[in-house]
Amino acid sequence: MNNASATPDDAIAQPVLAQAASWLMLMQEAPLLPAQQLELERWRLASEEHERAWKRAQRLLSRLGSLPPTLARPTLQRPSGRRAVLRGLVLLIGAAPLAWWGWRSQAGRFASDYQTAVGERKHARLADGTQIILNTDSALALLFDSAQRLLHLRRGEVYIVTAADPRPLRVQTLQGQLLALGTRFSVRQLADETLLEVHEGAVQVRPESASPAAGENIIRAGQQVRFSRERMGRIEEVRDTSLAWQRGLLVADDMPLQQWAQELMRYADPRLECDPALRELRVSGTFPVDDLPLALAMLAQTYGLQVRQAGGLVVISR
Repeated sequence: MNNASATPDDAIAQPVLAQAASWLMLMQEAPLLPAQQLELERWRLASEEHERAWKRAQRLLSRLGSLPPTLARPTLQRPSGRRAVLRGLVLLIGAAPLAWWGWRSQAGRFASDYQTAVGERKHARLADGTQIILNTDSALALLFDSAQRLLHLRRGEVYIVTAADPRPLRVQTLQGQLLALGTRFSVRQLADETLLEVHEGAVQVRPESASPAAGENIIRAGQQVRFSRERMGRIEEVRDTSLAWQRGLLVADDMPLQQWAQELMRYADPRLECDPALRELRVSGTFPVDDLPLALAMLAQTYGLQVRQAGGLVVISR
């Protein structure tokens, strides 16, 4: 058999990519009408290359969180804006997913639908009725279309109360994807892991690189888990005080001092540094996250410590 004329998966013809991009853009403007859905199905079945191009377009949605912010409705209402968006989508679909991740990293912190600054918290109600609370220094991008509700947590932490909707609600992080099963839950993006806490209902976890035979990974109310791209961590009990940040509090229960300092630094710009001699010190108590001087004064008074300014650092020592 001669395969010399076969088109490899990474070399889809530009006109076909443009057609897939046009369908993708149309879906972002409004749910497809029944006649449009039939037309899309006919286009996909017309050739194997059409189907491969559409699968790439779908991967762009399901794996990567959301489309560029240039897909805002005011941009699409301008002919020049539509042409620019279409050209961008053709490039992204043709090179997905690598080019998309490159674009995301260049876009930085400005490519999110919701974000908070250091020390800020924000409550919002989404278009479907889902409620979110963003913790300090967080960013969340949204993709809602006729088939799904996808929240891409780019950094930080979000608390979610899902609304009833026939479309599945998923949360994408660097380590994998979460499927809400009618629930209240929080998701925190750590350096190399995702932390999930389920407060009501259940959430299904799918690590990015986990084997398909790894199981359902259902985390239920009262449970929490950390997971990496490759595997699930141990399922543990959620602490009653884990959502104290919503009230502006950090509740420490036998917490290592270094961890205490790292938690406080999430809410304030000054960098805290602990004397190595305090490595074994563990902290308990309730501290305000919005008033760092007061939190440090409470720590110093309770544990007989000294807090001093040293250049751009705040040093905690005996």
